[in-house]
Amino acid sequence: MTQVQIMTQAEKAEIALKAFELKQQGKLDEYQRTKREIPLPSYMAKFIKDHIEYFGEDFFEKYGWNLAEAEAE
Repeated sequence: MTQVQIMTQAEKAEIALKAFELKQQGKLDEYQRTKREIPLPSYMAKFIKDHIEYFGEDFFEKYGWNLAEAEAE
């Protein structure tokens, strides 16, 4: 079984800053992709999974959220 490496707060902040800069530059598609590199918190992933009929079966794949931390739990 592969071990998932959890991102540090500093790594998450670095990605968030990069995303913010892209948004400021008007690069909205890149901004959206970059911000989804930050792992989706496990409580949010669970909520979405519990309400998948509303969000759609392909929600996680469609939007490309990083689920590393949710999967680690």
